[in-house]
Amino acid sequence: MKAQLVFAKKEVYADGSLTDIRIWEVRKSAAFPTGLKYAFYFIDPPPERKVIIGYDNHHGKGHHRHTGEAEEPTMAVSASAVLRQFRREVAEHLRQRRIELKGRP
Repeated sequence: MKAQLVFAKKEVYADGSLTDIRIWEVRKSAAFPTGLKYAFYFIDPPPERKVIIGYDNHHGKGHHRHTGEAEEPTMAVSASAVLRQFRREVAEHLRQRRIELKGRP
């Protein structure tokens, strides 16, 4: 089974930073026991466009978190739990920058 994109969403914020959220359905395997592959990234505004926070579970590394240049393994219960954690962290970064969250006053 070829990976099939089942969800994709990009949001651009007032300062030009953005979130890129993608989830694919893949064949269940030892690497992807839930049958889902995901990539959630919060990216700096231009011109840098560096990853501020990222979570993914690509083949060979399993569940892990990116913070700047660093990577660390994470314990993931589900892709939805990781997505909730990612959204909390993005919201905190945006609050620190005094950037309004999408869909919230």
